[in-house]
Amino acid sequence: MKMHWRILEVAGMVLVTATTLVPLAHSQDNLRDAAPFNGYTGVKFDTTNYAYDYLVDSSLSQDDPANKKFKTLQAAYAAAPAGTPEKPTVIGVKPDVYLMHVEESAPYSIQITKNYITILGLTDDRRKVVFADNRGAKEGATNDGYIFQVSATGFSMINLSVVDYCNLDYEYPGNPSKNLKMRSPVITQAVAIQMSGDKHVYSHVAFLSRLDTTFIQTTRSYFTNVFIEGTDDFLGGGTVGVFKDSEIYFPTGRGVMSASGLTFINTVFKASRGLEFYKGFGSPSTLINCTMPVNTPQSPVTWMAWDVLPVHQNLFSLTYHVKDANGNPLRIRDKIKGPPTYTLSRELSDEEVKAFNPWNLLRAALPNGPVDDWDPANVRAQYGNDGSDVFRMSVAGAISSEEGAAAAAAGPFVSRGSAPTVRTGTSSAAITVTPLPARTSTTLTWSAPSNLVTLSSTTGNKVTITGNNHTNHAEWVSVKAKAANGFYVMVPVNVEPVFIDPPKFTSKPVVAAPLNGKVAVHYTLGLGGNEDQSLITWYQCDDASCASPREVAVSRGDQPLRTYTLTAGDVGKYLRVSIQPKHNISDPGPAVVAIASKPIAAVNVTSTTINPNFRNFVPAENSTIESGEWSIIGTWTSVTGDDLVNGYGLRVSNAPGAGRGGAGAGAAARAGAGAGAAARAGAGAGGAAGAGAGAAARAGAGAAGAAGAAGAAGAAAARPNNPHASLLYVNDGPVGDMTVKVVMSPEKTAGQGFGIAGSPDDSDPRAQRADIYIKYDPRTKNGYSLRFWRTIQSAEKCMFQLYKIEDGVGHPLNDQQDFTGVFKPNTTITLSVVGTKLTVKGSNTTDSDTLSLEGTITPNTFGGTGAFWSGTVPNGNSNVYSEFEITYPGKAKVALKTAALKK
Repeated sequence: MKMHWRILEVAGMVLVTATTLVPLAHSQDNLRDAAPFNGYTGVKFDTTNYAYDYLVDSSLSQDDPANKKFKTLQAAYAAAPAGTPEKPTVIGVKPDVYLMHVEESAPYSIQITKNYITILGLTDDRRKVVFADNRGAKEGATNDGYIFQVSATGFSMINLSVVDYCNLDYEYPGNPSKNLKMRSPVITQAVAIQMSGDKHVYSHVAFLSRLDTTFIQTTRSYFTNVFIEGTDDFLGGGTVGVFKDSEIYFPTGRGVMSASGLTFINTVFKASRGLEFYKGFGSPSTLINCTMPVNTPQSPVTWMAWDVLPVHQNLFSLTYHVKDANGNPLRIRDKIKGPPTYTLSRELSDEEVKAFNPWNLLRAALPNGPVDDWDPANVRAQYGNDGSDVFRMSVAGAISSEEGAAAAAAGPFVSRGSAPTVRTGTSSAAITVTPLPARTSTTLTWSAPSNLVTLSSTTGNKVTITGNNHTNHAEWVSVKAKAANGFYVMVPVNVEPVFIDPPKFTSKPVVAAPLNGKVAVHYTLGLGGNEDQSLITWYQCDDASCASPREVAVSRGDQPLRTYTLTAGDVGKYLRVSIQPKHNISDPGPAVVAIASKPIAAVNVTSTTINPNFRNFVPAENSTIESGEWSIIGTWTSVTGDDLVNGYGLRVSNAPGAGRGGAGAGAAARAGAGAGAAARAGAGAGGAAGAGAGAAARAGAGAAGAAGAAGAAGAAAARPNNPHASLLYVNDGPVGDMTVKVVMSPEKTAGQGFGIAGSPDDSDPRAQRADIYIKYDPRTKNGYSLRFWRTIQSAEKCMFQLYKIEDGVGHPLNDQQDFTGVFKPNTTITLSVVGTKLTVKGSNTTDSDTLSLEGTITPNTFGGTGAFWSGTVPNGNSNVYSEFEITYPGKAKVALKTAALKK
């Protein structure tokens, strides 16, 4: 026992000082074009003669269990018992490439569930001890090609490399016969390691892959002199993770790492074309004395991967003395495009930064774990005076269930933290802020920069906020809770003025006669100088009694929808309008209803062009098939965005709380950067602390984690069906020529469009694909479509092909395909049928990629169209449709007359 404890302790001390002894200087013999060579960063570390309990040696002729020697890691691990905190079980591994190949459907190459296991490379160069597999999603694996799946407490890896060479070549030092050749150059999800549990140490380890390299889901983890490379989504975070003297590398030049709640100390980030930290803003990270790429307009270094920012967040990314590769101070931008803004981060003070030392961060599990004084960095003596300093704060009790649901529905851009609304004279907000670590004895002080709010107390963990807003509009005020060391969290409060009664009608609503293809509702309110924000909803009714109204348009964004544009679906219908009177300092009043005196006639509809404004579109599911109407199947959400047509769009979504059909067991981890729902609710380095890897991860540590790991394996092997959503416009015709123009913005922005490679196959309910229909009959499911899907040929393109749909099953119209990267933000695709010719053209506002297809069809009289989506829809994977224009050149009047006759 003494020998092993001494060796591990010495190893920890050497690791801590290794960077000091051998600086992170790079010479031409180990780098190529200033890029890391297979994970080598210039730090020498020799563990050749370290002691071990079990040996892995590929040169053995056969396993030798009696002497605890084995040819493979799998055999050695099976024989090794779980260790203890005082005596971990050490599996030493001699240099070689150990291929971990398993069958395509296997959930992982190896699973670690025994506590306190250490895998130690017996080498002077971590590149010489290699565990490798070449499986990835749709490229040798039915899941994400996991090599290591770790669910245990006290797991360690020292001085070795884990390489998923599905999409990369690996050159073994000094022996070309051991080189590894990639399976495919097309980048796909290929996970080197998924780690959960507590007290993980990774020292002088390289994790090599491209997409989704590591999923960090640990309660506590410590990384020292670690090299991780990836293109996207390749970190995660867990509850507390510390990277020290490490390197994060983007081998394709740029990407988004999805770093969730991690603390990086003296860590170098390398990317030749810029990088991003997050896709969502649930759990920001901390950078201390780190080195980033030089920030330029062409190579931006930003927090967010997308151009929509969180609003009114509690959470901040934290920085301290961050520099660029030229040694200049660097302030990280919020987002990629537009003028630089810096609202998502703040600089730590000299006093605050003392809290971010490994001893303080790791000596107890958050939020309320016992203080076990875990010290993997062996720095207790150095930081003994800063072992209970505040480095996080949790915020609770500030938002209603309705506000929380609204924030969740808004996607990754709205803070999951606390941004309450208080109303002067009516409602207040009770806020509880808990400083972390729990062992701290600090007293919080509260302050606000404005007299628009009153605080019930200026000290303590709890405060009640009331409003003093006597203007006629709401204003935001940031309330600060500050610890003794200066660390603070912000609570943005929306302070509403005194609300008065809803305005009264001075003239009741009247539905006017149709004019120029539109119908208006006329009313007046006693607004008293306030702004009309009435909620107006339009309905179709079969008769004047309106027994079964169909909702067809709604107000959004505080803009009353006073005018409604008529379409063929309104012919023969009575229009009803419901108005809830409201102004900017009132709640909505009781609805007042008005109905048209006569049904809409065909002559009142002046255009056959269908082009709904998605600002007013009703996304509620309605599968009724009726000519002139939209049939909505699945879950769609109205979203906003500056780059969307009219500022609004429809996003394919899941119902709140519904499971996401994902790509293997890692889908949920990718959606939340490996931190779990609780962490996404606010486990930020600069804000609310959540449960990190979640209770499941903690419960799954060690042997008890087998059940959780088995569950993950089952999820990987039996992925649920993807959510299928359709947006269909019904036109029974008869219709001749027609054109459909669609503008859409995928959340996967590099041209791949979908979360993983899919298929055009209708028979696979898990295949990710999309259709845009034309000359289509939703009743019989016959017509034509443009079908597109991501393939394993490229991570930056989709395959597009024309299809004929017969009885709901698609068949290629011809052999012509277009493999293009056109599917990017603000992609416009136009389908046109003239006679027997179907043509498709596409372009986007991002780059010069285009789409062009054509084919010969058998004419039909259908006039329907629509969109179908079966891709996954977590944040970052879905698609937003912001325009859907349908025109019927040459046959407009025929269509209207037919609609009138049918009604």
